[in-house]
Amino acid sequence: MNDKDKCCFRHNDDDILKRKEKIFYIISLFIFVITLVFVPEKYKWIGFLFTILLSCDIIVDGIKNIFKFNFEESTLMTIAVIAAFILGEYPEGCLVILLYKLGEFIEDKIVQKSQNNVEDIAKIKEEIANLIKDDGSIETVKSEKITVGQKIMIKPGEKIPLDCKILEGTSNIDESIITGESKTISVKKGDNILSGSINLTNMLIAEVKKDYKHSMTSQIADLVQEATSNKGKTEKFITKFSKIYTPTILLIAIVIPVILIIFNVMPIKEVVEKSLIFLVASCPCSLVISIPVAMFAGVGAMAKKGLLLKGTKYMEVLSNAKVIAFDKTGTLTTGKMILDKIEIIGNLEKKEVLQYIANIEKASNHPIAKLFLEYVDNFENLEINKLEEIPGYGIYAIIEGKEAVIGNEKILKKYNIDVPKIKDVIYFAMEKKVIAYITLKEEIKKENETIVPKLKKVGINRIIMLTGDNEKEAKNIGEKLGISEVYSKLLPNEKQEKILSFKLNKEKVIFVGDGINDSPVLATADFGISMGKGAEIANTISDSILLTNEINKIPDCIKIAKKTMNIVKFNIFFSIFIKLVVIILGFMQIAPIWMAVLADTGVTMITVANSLRIKQ
Repeated sequence: MNDKDKCCFRHNDDDILKRKEKIFYIISLFIFVITLVFVPEKYKWIGFLFTILLSCDIIVDGIKNIFKFNFEESTLMTIAVIAAFILGEYPEGCLVILLYKLGEFIEDKIVQKSQNNVEDIAKIKEEIANLIKDDGSIETVKSEKITVGQKIMIKPGEKIPLDCKILEGTSNIDESIITGESKTISVKKGDNILSGSINLTNMLIAEVKKDYKHSMTSQIADLVQEATSNKGKTEKFITKFSKIYTPTILLIAIVIPVILIIFNVMPIKEVVEKSLIFLVASCPCSLVISIPVAMFAGVGAMAKKGLLLKGTKYMEVLSNAKVIAFDKTGTLTTGKMILDKIEIIGNLEKKEVLQYIANIEKASNHPIAKLFLEYVDNFENLEINKLEEIPGYGIYAIIEGKEAVIGNEKILKKYNIDVPKIKDVIYFAMEKKVIAYITLKEEIKKENETIVPKLKKVGINRIIMLTGDNEKEAKNIGEKLGISEVYSKLLPNEKQEKILSFKLNKEKVIFVGDGINDSPVLATADFGISMGKGAEIANTISDSILLTNEINKIPDCIKIAKKTMNIVKFNIFFSIFIKLVVIILGFMQIAPIWMAVLADTGVTMITVANSLRIKQ
C-alpha cells in the first residue's frame, strides 16, 4: 500500500472519528438537558456524570497532559471540570465540556475551510496526460512520467498537464487559476501554454517544454507550501508566547488562590471558582489559531491575484512598505520599441524617403528593420547595387546608384558625414547629407498607465524608476506614467546602491524587476517581486513571484496585506480585551465558569471567522 492510499485511509478514519464524536456530543447534550429539567435534585449528579463520561476523550487527554507538564487547552478545561465537580458545581462542569466541544466542532469547520482555500491553490496539478506515442496512438499516462520533447493531446475541457508549445490547433484558454485573470485568451500554433490552464474549445497537439517537476503548477504548489511554513514575526511571537503564557497562567491560577486561602481573604469555594474562571478565560487559543488562519487567507487571496509570496513573513513587510522602485524594460514597458516619428530635413518628399528606407531595411534581420517595414505599408521595389550591415553602426547601401546610410552617429562619422545637433536618433543620409532622422520610443504596457494613482491610494508615497537606459528615454517613460523620481544609466550594482540609500530612511522598500539582471536588487530590497510568467520562477532571489507580469495587480496585493495585518491586530486586541473583561467579571462574582469558556471558544470562533474575510 503506497503513502497516498494510507493517507486516504487516515482521512477516512478521521472522518469516522469526528462523526462518532458528534453523535456522542448530541447524546450527552440530550442527557444534560433531561437531567437538568426532569431528574430529582439528589440524583442529578448521576446524569451530569454521564454527560461528562460521553466526552471523556477531553478529560483523558487533559489528565495525560498534566502528567507530561504539557499545558494545552484541554489541560485547562480538564482542571476546570474536575474542580467544578469537587465543588459540587455539576451543571457548571458539564457546561464547560459542552461549550468547549461545541467550540471545537465549529473551529474545526472554520479552520478546515481556511486550509481548503490554501490547498485549492496547491491542487492545480493535472496528474494525467494524453501522450502521443511514436506510432500515433494515444496513451493516458501520469504527467510526471512525460519528458521534455514528447507530444501530448489536450482535449476541450481538460486541464493542461505540463508547460508546452502548441504544434497543431487553435483554441481558447482559461488561465484564471494561474494568473487570476478572468478573461480567456486565444492560442494558436507556436504559442506557449501554461500547465494548470484549461483548454476550453478545441483539441490541441502540443510539445512538452518543461517536465512535471518544473512546470508552472508544480512551482506554484511548492511556493504555496513554502509560504504557509515560512512564518512572520507576529506568528513566531504568538507561537513562543503561547508556550510561555499558558504555564504562567496555570501557575498564577494556583499560587494566588493558595495565598488567598492561607491569609483567609475569602472562602475556599469562592477562591477556587474565581481561579477556574481566570484559568479558562485566559487560554490563548484564539490567538494561536486565528493569526495563522489570517495569514493563510492573505496568502491565498494574493495567489488569486497572481502574486505568490514565499512566506507569510513577507505579508508584514508588504503591508508596511512606503517606497516602491521599478525596473523599466519589461516591467513598466513591454520591452519592445515602436516607431515614434520620421522627420525630413532635406528636399525630398517623405514618401520618397520612406521608399528608400524600406528597400534598405527589408534585407536586414535587425528588430529595428522590422519596425520600419511595419511603418511603411506599401513601397516600390528599388534597385540595390550594394548593401552592407555593420553591427553596432547601421547599414551602408548603394540604392538606385546613390550612396546611402542608415544608423547611429557612428555610421555618419565612419563615412565622413556631418552629424546634426539632434542626438539619440536614427539618421538616414544620402550622398553624404542627412536628409531624415527617425525617433523610436519604448512601448508602455497599457495597464500600467494608471499604476501610480493606484499605488498612492494604498499608501505608497514614493514611486521610483531605476533603469540602465539613457536619461531622455527614461524621463519620457516616467512623465507618461507620472513617475517623477527617475534614475537612468544605472548598472545593476548602482541600482543596488540606490535601494540601499532608500532603506536608510527606515522605510520598507519594494523592488519590481525581471529577476535576471536585477537579482542583486531583488535580494537587497525589503520585498522583491520577480516578473515570472513563462519564466523559471522557482528561484531563491525574490520574495514573491508575479505570475501575470501585470504590475497593476500589485496595489491590490498591498491592499490585501494591509487588510490581513489589520485583522491580525484586531484579533489580538479583541481576544485580550474580552478575556480581561470576563476575568474582571469573574472576580466580581458576576461571570460563571461557562462564561469563561465562551470567552475562550466563542472568541476563537469570532476571530477565526474574522480572519476568513480576507479571502473576499
